[in-house]
Amino acid sequence: MRRLLTVLFIILTAQPASADLKCFLEKLKSVKSMKILFSQRTKLPVAGDEVDLYSGVIYYKRPLHFRWEYKKGSDIRIISNGELLEVIFPSEKECQVTELSAPSTVFPLFQIIENPENLRKLFKVLKESKDGDSWVVGLSPTYKDSTFERVTLFIDGSCNLRAIKTYQFDGTEATYIFREVTINEELPEKLFELEACE
Repeated sequence: MRRLLTVLFIILTAQPASADLKCFLEKLKSVKSMKILFSQRTKLPVAGDEVDLYSGVIYYKRPLHFRWEYKKGSDIRIISNGELLEVIFPSEKECQVTELSAPSTVFPLFQIIENPENLRKLFKVLKESKDGDSWVVGLSPTYKDSTFERVTLFIDGSCNLRAIKTYQFDGTEATYIFREVTINEELPEKLFELEACE
């Protein structure tokens, strides 16, 4: 009897991935490239105001090549050639280059796209719940030195990621809404070439 109760307890308390999360991760395995048009809402801890001024485009190509460009609200560009990460601040005439040597140097979105099968190694699943037509998945990074305390994914009924929300340890919250996503379109290598930091 005790054994039966133990087995039932394990079955009832186990937290398998939801059908939508599984479907989303399975879909990502076939992604070779991605182009995302996004808008961004940011809530700053000091002012507490939401700023809805940002929009831009993200290009991604395996393995871990990406380009993040703002078209409105900022002129920052973030480029990865798979080995190095370059952050360019044109208005300040500054540029930083770091190695992509640790998970903490990569934005959670790219960690998930690059290795969907490792989601549960890189993140602890905090919650999975239905919110209207979306499936909401709360994650917490398990690796050291993360800038982010939590990450929330919003997955639609077709297993597509429609938004991602990040919560930084300093209290900053940012929501990235994906207005248009194109998958497996040919992307030129030139997009992922680093711009020389002077």
